[in-house]
Amino acid sequence: MDKPRPTSGEKPLAGKRIVVTRAPEQSAEFAAQLAALGAEVLYLPLMSFSEPQDVTPLDDVVRRLDQFDWILFTSRNAVKALAGRFKILRLPPERVNHLLLTPRVATIGSATTDAALCAGFVPNYEAAKSSATALAGELLTDLRGKRVLLPRSDLADSSLPCILRESGADVVEVIAYRTVAPASLNKTVLEAIEFGNVDVITLFSPSAYHHLIEEIDLDILRLHLGHALQRYSGKIVLATIGPTTSSVVRSDGLKVGIEAPEASGGALCEAIVAYFEQQGEVETE
Repeated sequence: MDKPRPTSGEKPLAGKRIVVTRAPEQSAEFAAQLAALGAEVLYLPLMSFSEPQDVTPLDDVVRRLDQFDWILFTSRNAVKALAGRFKILRLPPERVNHLLLTPRVATIGSATTDAALCAGFVPNYEAAKSSATALAGELLTDLRGKRVLLPRSDLADSSLPCILRESGADVVEVIAYRTVAPASLNKTVLEAIEFGNVDVITLFSPSAYHHLIEEIDLDILRLHLGHALQRYSGKIVLATIGPTTSSVVRSDGLKVGIEAPEASGGALCEAIVAYFEQQGEVETE
């Protein structure tokens, strides 16, 4: 799968081949933005999601959401997983409305806020910076002494609940969904990466990176991406959604060429364009 030669034109990403590692249904808007800018989008979903092996704790907190002062949603997957239990539990509509509207809701990122709204929650606060630690810092005073529900992935780290507990919040963590490797991957896209025939690989979480290196030999990635201490990358540029993912990648000695200033597809798209502008590979008017 050879990479096409860059072509001139008005679109800033014309001729660029960009690998999107989120599932199409999760990244449709991001992929559309890239395509509108001239990029060829290659899908390589590196993560899949499923319900917890034991849903009892999740169902328990869903039934008593009105006992919490706050719910903190750190991803739209957490929103979807929590809200999905209402139908499964067949709770009366009036009870669902009460449960949805009782706790105050805080979110990270506009996509999570939109997902919460669509699910029937009323977000009261969206973090100014799209990171879990930023959300904790911004709400420390409001959450002190409050009962806080934190629905999360089974792979989420402990930094957020630790910060909240140290600030005096009564935090209840629950696994809302599991993050798993997809059943299969597009072999054609994997081959394109192995031969250096893509321009950018986008990563939206540490889990996505870990699944990538399960499929692509780390030495091959080092060859194509360049070393973390090098000023410039190799043939392929790695683009991450934020510092958490970047730090995991760099811990393996790999170069992160692009990092979004905030955790959103739009910000990552803008960062990709800015990168190629700085490299002199984008025509400007």
